[in-house]
Amino acid sequence: MANATVNRVADTLADRAVIDDALAKAVRESLLTHARMGRSVPHQSNGQVVWITPAEIFARYGLDEFGREKPAE
Repeated sequence: MANATVNRVADTLADRAVIDDALAKAVRESLLTHARMGRSVPHQSNGQVVWITPAEIFARYGLDEFGREKPAE
């Protein structure tokens, strides 16, 4: 039984797309949580730390300035 679990974990780790999707989802949720709390977050860009505002975070994910889905146009 333990061997089957190890094999499932190894298979999951071998599937790079699964890992990339999980990380992207975790980053998105973390950024949106901070934005909803009104917090800017630091980001490294070209060797310098810059702050991303909540409005910029929402815009990154296609949301309005309050973090809601934009109405269809």
